[in-house]
Amino acid sequence: MPGKSAASKRTRRRPRSRTADKEKATAAEAPVRRAPNLPEWKWRTFPVLAAFVAGLLVDSLFNPPASDAGTALRIVALLGAGYVLAHVFVTNVIVARRIKARDKARTRGDTAAEWVDEVVHPDEQERGP
Repeated sequence: MPGKSAASKRTRRRPRSRTADKEKATAAEAPVRRAPNLPEWKWRTFPVLAAFVAGLLVDSLFNPPASDAGTALRIVALLGAGYVLAHVFVTNVIVARRIKARDKARTRGDTAAEWVDEVVHPDEQERGP
């Protein structure tokens, strides 16, 4: 800005004491860092395995392996996918069916021994020993 003196430029600036006071106040009142309430992730679980296997399979479909190591990784991913599907089937079909049969047996008043024989070996009950 031509025509203004150096003294007038200095008067526009804030005095250093105000900024120093603010810095001292913020240093004295340091914010307390609080960790967010996030759950601790467990990496060795079934959903993580299923996601990893699904990612490997999708990747191997779009980018076919060019080496023996890639082919081996694809085979491992296929085996993992078989395990994941078997686990989902057993959990959602077989175990659910057994829980339903157990609840029916309890409502009828059957004992635990009768229920196990009925659910696991229904053929052997009729034939006998």
